Amino acid sequence: MNKTNTLSNDQNYKEKSKNRHLIRALSVIVLILAIVTASVPGILAIMRRADAQVALGNAKSLRLALQVASTEAYAAGHPFGDAAQIGGIAEESWRKVITDSKIPGDFWVLQTDESGYEVLRFLYQEGNFTVSYTKEPLVYEVCYGQTYIKTEQSAVY
Repeated sequence: MNKTNTLSNDQNYKEKSKNRHLIRALSVIVLILAIVTASVPGILAIMRRADAQVALGNAKSLRLALQVASTEAYAAGHPFGDAAQIGGIAEESWRKVITDSKIPGDFWVLQTDESGYEVLRFLYQEGNFTVSYTKEPLVYEVCYGQTYIKTEQSAVY
């Protein structure tokens, strides 16, 4: 009788040991999942910040390309600012700006000075980022926009 009791105690101890290992393993897995879940928003914010820095750098490159194109247009006696054209500048200058700056996004010159050759304000859009530039005071503002709802209606009501 003592031998069967010892045998059952031995089996009981092994089962409890297995259960402890299982509980410990599940606890570690839950802890790891909680850490990963808590860190995802921070990682996404860091990645978005890095993308914003890239968009800002491209906007600064665009500003320099616009300045070079306007100087060349002025020297050649060609018009630079043209609100009726793509990007708000003359087509020849637009092509020069695109090739010089190598920007992946779109831009719009919003305001030039009285002569029409100095850019005072422009918008640059790259993906979900929009960069606005103002010359006086010198300000670059990077905004992140994400479409939550988009509706389209046909011309026929």
